[in-house]
Amino acid sequence: MQDNSTEKLVRAVGFWGLVAMCINAVVGSGVFLLPTESYKLLGPFSLWAPLLFALPVFVLVLCFAEAASHFSEPGGAYLYARTAFGDFIGFETGWMNWLARVTSLAALSNGFVVSLARIFPSLGTPTARIAVILISIAILTAIHYVGVKYGAASIYVFTLGKLIPLVGFIVVALIAWKHNPIPASLHWPGPGTDWSAAALFMLFAYAGFENMGVPAGEFRNPKKELPRALLVGTLAIAAIYVLAQLGAMSALPDLSKTATPIADAAAALIGSVGAIIVTLGALLSMAGTNSGTVLEGSRMLYAISLGRPRLRAVSYVHPTFRTPTTAILIHVLFAAILACAGSFAKLAMLSAVARLTTYLFTCAAVPFLRKLNEGFRTPGLIIPILGTLISLALFLTLNAYNFLAAAIALAVGALIYLLSRPAAEIAPS
Repeated sequence: MQDNSTEKLVRAVGFWGLVAMCINAVVGSGVFLLPTESYKLLGPFSLWAPLLFALPVFVLVLCFAEAASHFSEPGGAYLYARTAFGDFIGFETGWMNWLARVTSLAALSNGFVVSLARIFPSLGTPTARIAVILISIAILTAIHYVGVKYGAASIYVFTLGKLIPLVGFIVVALIAWKHNPIPASLHWPGPGTDWSAAALFMLFAYAGFENMGVPAGEFRNPKKELPRALLVGTLAIAAIYVLAQLGAMSALPDLSKTATPIADAAAALIGSVGAIIVTLGALLSMAGTNSGTVLEGSRMLYAISLGRPRLRAVSYVHPTFRTPTTAILIHVLFAAILACAGSFAKLAMLSAVARLTTYLFTCAAVPFLRKLNEGFRTPGLIIPILGTLISLALFLTLNAYNFLAAAIALAVGALIYLLSRPAAEIAPS
């Protein structure tokens, strides 16, 4: 049975809105740094890295597309895992997904300040940093508080704002074609290449798609349109990553010498104006990703609170704005605290670790979800098996510190679950 409180939400987002949200969720600030990091790991062969590692990502996307096609309620991976494995596993999956969202918002809020300080150095002071973090989060809070259509509109605007300078750079770089990186890229990396680190880095560069099903209660036709949007969006993202890598390598033969490859490549092509335009694109990119994180993270918190009397306040939906305002405020409050106390790198890693549970249980749930209805279907069991193996492989790449962090987070989630057990099991419709 569907919880009646979900009927208070407004279904306002259509297919192309979903595609924009998918691109926005994945193509964050990372695309502006991706060429250098992959070049350091794989050398000239990094030209093919976005395409090569798009294959395992696409396996995960297919699992999420199939899982999403069975539901029209909000919750995403929480709903998939709960339906397949019971309320406890579902809650833990939703809890870890929310932690990934709240730490992502905190990390990118820090990254936003760092990028902004490159244009306005005075904002790099501790007091100014905290002020910018709080103001940027407060603005996004206000936008999403007053209605999902405004939150979705902000995502569309930010997505367009980030793509215009990025696509413009790609076009200029390919037309100028100062250097041909293709011959050198055809040589396989030598001995000692850290393929594990490269795989982890590239797979996380594609992360974000897993949250698309979380606000499904506000999509017009999620069972039909969400799977298609995931597939179309992921293909577009792979093309953007490959072409950005090619453009950067054609403008700067050795990307290992720059920390801001797209901006420096733009500067090499059209001067300082190009670098400023790309930096502004990076700022819009982070703002857009943060806007999507406020939407998805608050809806996950809202979803896991449904049917739990002790968390009833979290599932409150504003009668006028039709948004889960309490969940929004809790989400941004925790993110603001973490952002002010932490750094981009540490928070980004915590976000990356937390999302692995989402991958694992969604892929493993797919065979069980097929019993619900027809939905979108991949052939046989090969895709969910491969997705589960990929997720387990990602877990195995974690070091002892990250394993401990994940274990502590799961233990806290288990404690919250025990304190907020639902009055009765609510089976999704």
